[in-house]
Amino acid sequence: MSRSPAVLHRPLRVLGGAALGSLAWPLDLVLGCVAVLTPRGARPVRPVAALVAWHRRRTSRLLAWADDDAPLTSPRAAAYLATRVAVGLLGLVVLALLAYGLFAVVVGLASWLFDVRFTVEMPVRGEEPGVTTASMLILVPLGAVLLYLDLMGLYGVGVLDRAAAARWLAPSRSERLAAQVESLTVSRAELLAALDAERGRIERDLHDGVQQRAVAVGLLVDRARRAGVAAGGPGVGLLEQASREVGLLVTDLREVAWRVRPTTLDTHGLEPVLRQLVDRAAVPTTLEWRCAVRLPGPVETTVYYVVAEALTNVAKHSGARTAQVELTSDAHDGGAVVRVTVGDDGVGGAQALPGHGLAGLAGRVAAAGGAITVDSPAGGPTRIGVTLPCA
Repeated sequence: MSRSPAVLHRPLRVLGGAALGSLAWPLDLVLGCVAVLTPRGARPVRPVAALVAWHRRRTSRLLAWADDDAPLTSPRAAAYLATRVAVGLLGLVVLALLAYGLFAVVVGLASWLFDVRFTVEMPVRGEEPGVTTASMLILVPLGAVLLYLDLMGLYGVGVLDRAAAARWLAPSRSERLAAQVESLTVSRAELLAALDAERGRIERDLHDGVQQRAVAVGLLVDRARRAGVAAGGPGVGLLEQASREVGLLVTDLREVAWRVRPTTLDTHGLEPVLRQLVDRAAVPTTLEWRCAVRLPGPVETTVYYVVAEALTNVAKHSGARTAQVELTSDAHDGGAVVRVTVGDDGVGGAQALPGHGLAGLAGRVAAAGGAITVDSPAGGPTRIGVTLPCA
């Protein structure tokens, strides 16, 4: 027994919401005409927006419609209110039948209980009572069936009302896809920013922590070596070897810290970092810099990793004798873009496909909103072109 109110709660809410919507059809008609006359690119006028907002609250609270708060435009408001007029008229007819049925019930009960006549003249038997007990036994089940059908009709109007809101007030498939693409783009950019920040933290930890400790160990080993030489101890050779190994360790740590993320990228910009990168490349490489202004920080970081990865691939896979790096910045379709080209005279065959050496580079460029092209026929040469927006 305790579950009966909960079971009836939702159908009663739907019936109430459908009845409210049916009574509002005159407003839907008038303001729907106003929405039709509103210029297509303009926002809906305030009364139209207020009425649609009321319908959104009614359908979400009473008809169990999930409102996604899609932006309201004049065409969308006009189409929704036009549909609402048709649904409201249908609901009004159902409500009129329901009201007429309730009136007939009241009249029948009054005639049966109090012998009240509601006809001016009986057609055949004259003074016979208006409604007899036998008539009531026939009319009660018939009226119950008709009442059920009428309530189901009103419930169906509520379903149509909810369908109209879902059709015209919910985001379309293209709008949902656009929102998802925008969300994924923002998430991808945030992920790249977090990754770059973490690389910067690792570089600082290597530079200020591990590298300093290695330098301190090297100094201690040198002091012990000098003390051993002065005392003529037998372990001088081992100390000299340890000193050389510590020196190599410090050099390697500096190289690793620089490859993780150069500190000069933030302080001096991209150009000196690229020139250092070119100078350190295993294959003789030249740099052509054609950029008059400093680039945004995320763009500089992406270009650095693109060039670093490309030169690493040149050294590992191309068999090239020389390589070239070109960077230009210009306007394109109303916005500034950066173009980076890395070429070599190697054997070719490079591919930006999953599982290949350039897959990570292609993913990095795509995450930054850029595009990459790879021209690497068998036998070479290879040219990798990257275009990045400077937004």
